[in-house]
Amino acid sequence: MLTLRNEHFIRFANEFDMGTLIIRAEIDIDTADELPEADSISGKILHQGSTALIIKEGRIAMLSGDGHWYINGEMIK
Repeated sequence: MLTLRNEHFIRFANEFDMGTLIIRAEIDIDTADELPEADSISGKILHQGSTALIIKEGRIAMLSGDGHWYINGEMIK
């Protein structure tokens, strides 16, 4: 289950799409398999620096500028 714990507004996606927000987020998930794609949360796009607490594994993943999730420098999704 994905829970959006916190979000910080960065900007709108573009001048023609004021309904889609680019955000830096803190999310909680149960397993790494639940890591979202950057654009998979309705109305929001995750920006690099977003973090995910993987609760059952006790790890934190970071979203890179290339759109992939990393833990300790290793790409996991």
